[in-house]
Amino acid sequence: MAKFKTPSRSLIIGGLFFLTPVLFIILLLTKAIALLTPLAIKITKAFGLHSVFGGTAVLIVCFLLIIAICVASGYFIQKGVFKKWSTSIEEKLFVHFPSIQILKYRMIGDQELVINEFWDAIILEEEKDRYNIAFITHTSEKFITLFIPDAPRLDAGEVRYVPKESVKYYPITMKQAMSGLYCFGKGIDIAEVINKAS
Repeated sequence: MAKFKTPSRSLIIGGLFFLTPVLFIILLLTKAIALLTPLAIKITKAFGLHSVFGGTAVLIVCFLLIIAICVASGYFIQKGVFKKWSTSIEEKLFVHFPSIQILKYRMIGDQELVINEFWDAIILEEEKDRYNIAFITHTSEKFITLFIPDAPRLDAGEVRYVPKESVKYYPITMKQAMSGLYCFGKGIDIAEVINKAS
């Protein structure tokens, strides 16, 4: 009986890790379909789609509406509509929803119209041959404020106030920084970053 305990536990835990995001997506889709159903019924009746698709017409229209909303949202983001978000709102999102922010920068990239870069992503040289992913969060006349996150999360880390003349760093894109944090350092060629800066 003891032989089956560990494999069984691994199977159950593995199944839970797989099912959790799947169930979350299903729940979101169910809620979205419930919200869009009244509009889908009106569209179906207006265009007489019941005669073509039968009973599934409303469901098909709901899915098409969801896809249209996703495409429209992506278009507005690319055109910079959400660029006008204030720095304070963006910072709150970083604190409360770090995973969403990582996903945003990894998926969208560093297009100038999209990204409101209130943080500057850098590779911080702390000692000789020792580097960290960090962010410059504020610059004053004499000091630079740095945030050094704990990978792969952004809601924990260390804040440092460093004199400008004593800090050495290499700029990188937010996409590189987020990918590096999320993938535990993979995706950033340090040698290339250093050579590019010099």
